[in-house]
Amino acid sequence: MIPHFQIAQLPALHFDQGVREQLVSLPQQQNWQRILILSSRFLTRPGEFGHTLSQQWQQQGLAVTLCAVSGEPSPDSVDALVAEQRSTQPDAVIGLGGGSVLDTAKAVAGLLPSGRSVMDFLEGVGKGHPFHETTTPFVAVPTTAGTGSETTKNAVLSRLGEFKKSFRSERLLAHSVWLDPDLLRTCPETVLYPTAMDAFTQLLESYTTAKANPVTDALAWQGLTLCREALEKLDQPETREDALGPLLLAASLSGITLANAGLGAVHGLAGPVGAFFEAPHGAVCARLLAPIIQANIDALETQTDTPQAPNLLHKYAQVGALLCAETQDDSEAAQRQALIQTLENLTRRYVPQGLGQYGLTQDNLSPVLENCRSGSMTGNPVSLADDTLYQALLSAL
Repeated sequence: MIPHFQIAQLPALHFDQGVREQLVSLPQQQNWQRILILSSRFLTRPGEFGHTLSQQWQQQGLAVTLCAVSGEPSPDSVDALVAEQRSTQPDAVIGLGGGSVLDTAKAVAGLLPSGRSVMDFLEGVGKGHPFHETTTPFVAVPTTAGTGSETTKNAVLSRLGEFKKSFRSERLLAHSVWLDPDLLRTCPETVLYPTAMDAFTQLLESYTTAKANPVTDALAWQGLTLCREALEKLDQPETREDALGPLLLAASLSGITLANAGLGAVHGLAGPVGAFFEAPHGAVCARLLAPIIQANIDALETQTDTPQAPNLLHKYAQVGALLCAETQDDSEAAQRQALIQTLENLTRRYVPQGLGQYGLTQDNLSPVLENCRSGSMTGNPVSLADDTLYQALLSAL
């Protein structure tokens, strides 16, 4: 029998090369008169899309505020933007940028009508109040392909040295999502490659999480197939442009699957790493991916009496076969080993430098291990001991 599961509501998705041009008519369709655009700094420059879109809307007679945001979103930056922009009471908030920009815009849109602090609602470290507030419509226009924030219901906020937690509610879900591969063209390789590995990690973890279901499996498999196509082409100048569409769609699918099936130990560790070190999330996920998946496989192979173990091992073998079609040995054990080899190769190819460059050492990892057991870790297909997690962190340095 298929066990109980549910799929959360999804935003309206628009995907096409050049689809961003259709945004010009969106306010008229929705009867929005006052627009707040929160954008990456680059896109607010004259001639770039954020600046151009703002001018086009102003020419329609709309009141438009264009704000550049940068850095990891924090409760303080979100609360400051809410206080600054609340007097204008925008009819919609447009998030135009990478995951950090989208998380900021999502949180601001949620809080603008009430003006309340995000600390009233932040998981684990806030006041823990349920979020029942009216929200401002949020429109997501991603310019990187990684976190899938455009299709999730949570905004990840952090204070360096203290926490990295989610502001989460169905009410925060985007009104609409606009996926235009052309917007990835200006994404620098130092951002594009690690975020691509983050999307891949999210798809693999949500496909093999203990909370997966038939719908998330189907979407994760499609996303993994798209990622395979993209990662084969991404770092080659002559094929890079062909990789952008599949990668962007895969990242958005990863947001849907993680929101409905959860993640695993890679993200369980990546959260506290990001809380205590200024390490890019995608790079952390990429460096941890192979050692954590190897640890999961090793544990599942010794727990054959666990009801889910055979199915999970089969899933890892399926992904290995997907990524390594040329493998001559078609046994599942060989396919799982091919998976690990491919993950290691992808990491060397796209994120070759270890996490030591961000200040992680073998002697300062205790806060990560002490804060990794909630959230994503609960979805890992098998429980991993602290020593196993520590060894995975060491191998990522």
